[in-house]
Amino acid sequence: MTDRPSRGLVRLLTALVVVGMLLGVTGLVVPRAFAGDDEDASRQDLVTAANDFATAYNTYDVAELEDYQERMSGLLTKDYREQFDQVTEAIFGTLASRKQRSSDPEVLAVAVDSFDPDSAEVLVAVDASVSNTDQKAAVRRHFRWKVAFLRQDGAWKVDDFESIAAMTAETGQPQAEGQEGTE
Repeated sequence: MTDRPSRGLVRLLTALVVVGMLLGVTGLVVPRAFAGDDEDASRQDLVTAANDFATAYNTYDVAELEDYQERMSGLLTKDYREQFDQVTEAIFGTLASRKQRSSDPEVLAVAVDSFDPDSAEVLVAVDASVSNTDQKAAVRRHFRWKVAFLRQDGAWKVDDFESIAAMTAETGQPQAEGQEGTE
């Protein structure tokens, strides 16, 4: 009698190994594929939130403070909303005599600087037309921001933002090592 397994048993074991490998690969690939879709959708939601914020933020009339704060409230975290309301009350109060308005915002670019499921930072470039009693004809202004977002109640909300100063570049000849400038 031989100790060799029958051909049927070898085929069965081979089929089970192949099916097991396919299930293992599927178990690794499928969740990652769907998770990628979720992350892509979340990033797109973030970009949309940044666009909505930049557009709403740059559409105001200082004579309509309450309306502006109400429009902005759904875009801000609960904590940041309080700070935003205090700042806009002070600024709008100062600008009221000048009758300042901002309109026609154009979001030029949004770039995700950092991202995880619950927080993110984006860079936003937006232009808007600003007018007041000193500048009756609207003047196009350029704004650049770094905006911090938190995920609250399933939506991206602004938790902070800061202006980014424009950088200027100077042209000239590079200096060789050891040479000093003639300035």
